[in-house]
Amino acid sequence: MLRRLPTAALLLAVLSVLAAVPGEPSRAPAAAPAVPEQAVPEQADAPPLTAEVMDRARRVAEAWPGSEAERIWRTGYYPALGGETWLPEDFTSDDGAFAAFLDGRIDLATDFPPFSGTGTVSFPDGTSTALPLTDPRTVYEDRIRYRDGCRNEPCDTRLTVTAVRPSTRRQRTSRGTVTAPVWEFVFAGLDHPYAVAAVQSQAPFIDYSVEDADLPAGVTDVVLASEEEQWLEGMVRPENCADARPGEVYATADVLVLIGRTTGRPRTCPEPSNAQYPRFAFTRPLGDRVVLNLAGRPVLFPELVPEG
Repeated sequence: MLRRLPTAALLLAVLSVLAAVPGEPSRAPAAAPAVPEQAVPEQADAPPLTAEVMDRARRVAEAWPGSEAERIWRTGYYPALGGETWLPEDFTSDDGAFAAFLDGRIDLATDFPPFSGTGTVSFPDGTSTALPLTDPRTVYEDRIRYRDGCRNEPCDTRLTVTAVRPSTRRQRTSRGTVTAPVWEFVFAGLDHPYAVAAVQSQAPFIDYSVEDADLPAGVTDVVLASEEEQWLEGMVRPENCADARPGEVYATADVLVLIGRTTGRPRTCPEPSNAQYPRFAFTRPLGDRVVLNLAGRPVLFPELVPEG
C-alpha cells in the first residue's frame, strides 16, 4: 500500500521531487468504447460528479493509445520519478544534517567528475539503453539555490560534500526494476551518500496533476497508486484537505483513468501532510492496462523488486 512507501512520500511531501512527464500526447481513438467501470453511489455530503469531469477522463483515455508517452512507456526509460533522488539513510526529520540539506547550507570541498558521454540503463529483460549523462554540477547548484536565510532549525548546521562519484541504483520504471546510473554526493559525517539519477527520463512532458482550482468541487487529482487484490489504492492531496471518498474509475481496453473524490468540505490540513488514500474499484482484471490520472500521467508503476 502507498502508506508503506515512506521514501516516495518523503520525496513528494518534503522535496517535491516530482516526475515530470510531458508534452501533449497524440489523440488516437480508444480501442473500445469507454464507460465508467465503477460508479460509486453519490453521497449527500459530496457534490455530484459532473459531465465535465467524465469528459476530461474520456479525453485522457483517448489520448494515450498511440501517443509518444505510450511508446516510451512500452519501450523506453520511463521512471516512476523522473529526476529521482535517494536521501541518505542517516537523515532523520529532526536532525541538523537534514535541516542543513533542506535549506541548502551545503559546502563543496571536492571536484566534480567528468560527465561527458553516456550512462547505461539496464532493464530486467536483459536489454539496455545508453542515455546522455547529466552534469553533476547542476545538482549541487540546485540544492544551494535557495540557501539564503533559515527555514529549518537548527540554523547553525552545515553539510560538506567531500566526494562526487558515479554509481548505480535500482529504480522503478514502467518496464520494471532497472539499474540506472546516478551521481552520489558524499557528505562529511554521514555514512550514506545522497544520490540523484544521472540520466533523464525519456518520457515526454505531462503535467504532474490537475490543480484542484481547475476541477469542480469535490474532485481532486490522483498523485500515485498501488495495486491491491481487486482494487487500487490512490494517493490524493486535496488542497482544501476535504475528506477523501471512494474514487471513480473511467476504463477502456487500454487504460484506467482515476478520478479522486472528496466531500468538498474544507477542513484544517493535518501536519505534515494532507495525503489521503482512497480506494478505486474496477470490475475487470487490470492486465497490462495503464493507470492514468486526470492530467494523463501514469500513476501506477511495477513494484521495486528486492535485490537477491
